Amino acid sequence: MAIDYVLRLPCAVRQDFPEPKLVALVRYLGIAEFALGKLRQAHPQHDPRMLAEQCTVEITTTAADGTARQVPVTVAQIFSMVAPLGNVREHCKTCRANVADRHFGCIAKINYPISREAETWLLARLPDDENNPDLQLLLKFLADLGIDGAPVDEQRGRTQVFEAKSAPFRTWGGIFDRRKITSSQLLHMLAFGGTIGSEQARLYTRMLGLNTILSEPHPRSDQIEQFKTFFCAVVMAGRLNAPVDVDA
Repeated sequence: MAIDYVLRLPCAVRQDFPEPKLVALVRYLGIAEFALGKLRQAHPQHDPRMLAEQCTVEITTTAADGTARQVPVTVAQIFSMVAPLGNVREHCKTCRANVADRHFGCIAKINYPISREAETWLLARLPDDENNPDLQLLLKFLADLGIDGAPVDEQRGRTQVFEAKSAPFRTWGGIFDRRKITSSQLLHMLAFGGTIGSEQARLYTRMLGLNTILSEPHPRSDQIEQFKTFFCAVVMAGRLNAPVDVDA
């Protein structure tokens, strides 16, 4: 389970692969590489090819009628399935959409469960000054569009999705004019709204102060690094006039 996203920039790879097929193959590749990596750690004395042939995982496939089902396959079968990607992966080296800095790095994810630390990091990026114009714009945007975080909060009872049962928050102003933003609202805006268009991405870059994200040092945790990579995708979507498809 994850927040999956794709920075959908037209490229040479997409000329050879329809978008749904490309995304599916890249995600299968990620499953196979992760499984094989864990196996090699547990059994360093064994031949990796033998491990790949013996290890079985489940992947999600979609039938012609749109029905999704889990299918057991070996890691070796997945590597065989995704072999056509080997002919095009070198195109990704210099691509500006390669935000994850790897082959097919325009396709990435934020793993569940979302940690409390990561949610706190999201909020900490907002300005301290209540009069900051970008913060004022964000507050107005959330209010005008009714982004209340409800779709996110509905998931908080599931420990495999969120570590925190209640959303962290920040407040600005005094007792009589207090303004509040929760991490659920930010996640609702970013991940639970479907596709982020290029103009929308530029707005998010401004409201969340993301102009420096590309040059910021690596964060202290893997999940915060995943959020940083996602923010890089948002920034590049605005710069490249390409959408980011998000599926939470």
